[in-house]
Amino acid sequence: MAAPPGQSFEDVDPRPPRPERPRERVRRWWKSRHRHPSLHFWLLFQGLPMLVGFGILFVLNGTLNGWRRSYDVALAITSPADTSVPQLAWILSLAGWIVAPGIAGAVAGYVITASIGARRRTDINSAFAEDDDG
Repeated sequence: MAAPPGQSFEDVDPRPPRPERPRERVRRWWKSRHRHPSLHFWLLFQGLPMLVGFGILFVLNGTLNGWRRSYDVALAITSPADTSVPQLAWILSLAGWIVAPGIAGAVAGYVITASIGARRRTDINSAFAEDDDG
Protein backbone atom coordinates (compact mmCIF):
# COMPACT_ATOMS: atom_id res chain seq x y z
CA MET A 1 0.00 0.00 0.00
CA ALA A 2 1.44 3.37 -0.99
CA ALA A 3 1.55 6.45 1.21
CA PRO A 4 -0.67 9.43 0.33
CA PRO A 5 0.99 11.83 -2.13
CA GLY A 6 3.42 14.17 -0.44
CA GLN A 7 3.52 12.14 2.80
CA SER A 8 5.34 9.15 4.10
CA PHE A 9 3.94 6.64 6.56
CA GLU A 10 6.00 8.25 9.31
CA ASP A 11 3.99 11.49 8.89
CA VAL A 12 0.60 9.80 9.41
CA ASP A 13 -0.68 9.79 13.00
CA PRO A 14 -1.91 6.24 13.76
CA ARG A 15 -3.82 7.29 16.87
CA PRO A 16 -7.56 7.91 16.57
CA PRO A 17 -8.83 11.31 17.66
CA ARG A 18 -9.55 11.62 21.35
CA PRO A 19 -13.18 11.14 22.35
CA GLU A 20 -15.24 14.25 22.86
CA ARG A 21 -15.61 15.33 26.47
CA PRO A 22 -19.13 15.59 27.91
CA ARG A 23 -18.72 19.34 28.38
CA GLU A 24 -17.76 19.79 24.71
CA ARG A 25 -20.67 17.59 23.61
CA VAL A 26 -23.18 19.63 25.64
CA ARG A 27 -21.67 22.87 24.34
CA ARG A 28 -21.94 21.70 20.72
CA TRP A 29 -25.54 20.54 21.30
CA TRP A 30 -26.47 23.89 22.89
CA LYS A 31 -24.95 25.88 19.99
CA SER A 32 -26.80 23.79 17.41
CA ARG A 33 -30.23 24.11 19.02
CA HIS A 34 -31.34 26.79 16.52
CA ARG A 35 -31.21 24.31 13.66
CA HIS A 36 -34.74 23.19 14.54
CA PRO A 37 -37.77 24.81 12.90
CA SER A 38 -39.48 27.40 15.08
CA LEU A 39 -42.21 25.16 16.53
CA HIS A 40 -39.79 22.36 17.36
CA PHE A 41 -37.36 24.82 18.89
CA TRP A 42 -40.07 26.37 21.05
CA LEU A 43 -41.43 23.01 22.17
CA LEU A 44 -37.99 21.63 23.06
CA PHE A 45 -36.43 24.64 24.75
CA GLN A 46 -39.35 26.60 26.18
CA GLY A 47 -42.51 24.49 26.20
CA LEU A 48 -40.92 21.31 27.55
CA PRO A 49 -39.27 22.98 30.56
CA MET A 50 -42.59 24.63 31.44
CA LEU A 51 -44.42 21.31 31.19
CA VAL A 52 -41.79 19.57 33.31
CA GLY A 53 -42.10 22.27 35.96
CA PHE A 54 -45.89 21.99 35.87
CA GLY A 55 -45.62 18.20 36.16
CA ILE A 56 -43.31 18.43 39.17
CA LEU A 57 -45.67 20.92 40.82
CA PHE A 58 -48.64 18.65 40.12
CA VAL A 59 -46.86 15.57 41.53
CA LEU A 60 -45.84 17.50 44.64
CA ASN A 61 -49.42 18.69 45.12
CA GLY A 62 -50.73 15.20 44.46
CA THR A 63 -48.59 13.67 47.18
CA LEU A 64 -49.42 16.38 49.73
CA ASN A 65 -53.03 17.31 48.91
CA GLY A 66 -54.32 14.18 47.19
CA TRP A 67 -54.42 13.44 43.49
CA ARG A 68 -58.10 14.13 42.88
CA ARG A 69 -58.00 17.40 44.81
CA SER A 70 -54.86 18.50 42.92
CA TYR A 71 -56.52 17.74 39.60
CA ASP A 72 -59.56 19.76 40.62
CA VAL A 73 -57.39 22.67 41.77
CA ALA A 74 -55.35 22.65 38.55
CA LEU A 75 -58.57 22.88 36.50
CA ALA A 76 -60.11 25.49 38.84
CA ILE A 77 -62.95 23.19 39.88
CA THR A 78 -62.03 23.38 43.57
CA SER A 79 -60.69 26.33 45.52
CA PRO A 80 -57.03 26.04 46.58
CA ALA A 81 -58.05 27.22 50.06
CA ASP A 82 -59.93 23.91 50.62
CA THR A 83 -56.73 21.81 50.59
CA SER A 84 -54.39 20.68 53.35
CA VAL A 85 -51.44 22.71 51.94
CA PRO A 86 -53.13 25.78 50.41
CA GLN A 87 -49.90 27.68 49.66
CA LEU A 88 -48.78 24.99 47.26
CA ALA A 89 -52.28 24.60 45.86
CA TRP A 90 -52.45 28.32 45.02
CA ILE A 91 -49.26 27.99 42.97
CA LEU A 92 -50.74 24.99 41.15
CA SER A 93 -53.95 26.89 40.53
CA LEU A 94 -52.06 29.82 39.00
CA ALA A 95 -49.96 27.46 36.91
CA GLY A 96 -53.13 25.74 35.71
CA TRP A 97 -54.51 29.12 34.63
CA ILE A 98 -51.30 30.34 32.98
CA VAL A 99 -49.04 27.49 31.85
CA ALA A 100 -51.48 25.04 30.27
CA PRO A 101 -53.45 27.59 28.19
CA GLY A 102 -50.24 29.45 27.39
CA ILE A 103 -48.59 26.37 25.92
CA ALA A 104 -51.71 25.42 23.97
CA GLY A 105 -52.04 28.98 22.64
CA ALA A 106 -48.37 29.17 21.69
CA VAL A 107 -48.53 25.91 19.75
CA ALA A 108 -51.70 27.04 17.97
CA GLY A 109 -50.06 30.38 17.14
CA TYR A 110 -46.98 28.71 15.66
CA VAL A 111 -49.10 26.32 13.59
CA ILE A 112 -51.23 29.17 12.22
CA THR A 113 -48.15 31.29 11.51
CA ALA A 114 -46.50 28.42 9.63
CA SER A 115 -49.67 27.82 7.63
CA ILE A 116 -50.00 31.49 6.67
CA GLY A 117 -46.29 31.71 5.86
CA ALA A 118 -46.54 28.74 3.50
CA ARG A 119 -49.39 30.39 1.62
CA ARG A 120 -47.64 33.75 1.33
CA ARG A 121 -44.80 32.20 -0.61
CA THR A 122 -47.19 31.50 -3.47
CA ASP A 123 -47.14 34.15 -6.18
CA ILE A 124 -50.43 36.05 -6.31
CA ASN A 125 -50.71 35.62 -10.08
CA SER A 126 -50.33 31.86 -9.85
CA ALA A 127 -52.77 31.65 -6.94
CA PHE A 128 -55.51 33.47 -8.84
CA ALA A 129 -54.69 32.35 -12.38
CA GLU A 130 -57.71 32.00 -14.62
CA ASP A 131 -58.40 28.84 -16.52
CA ASP A 132 -58.36 28.83 -20.29
CA ASP A 133 -62.01 27.70 -20.40
CA GLY A 134 -63.19 30.53 -22.46
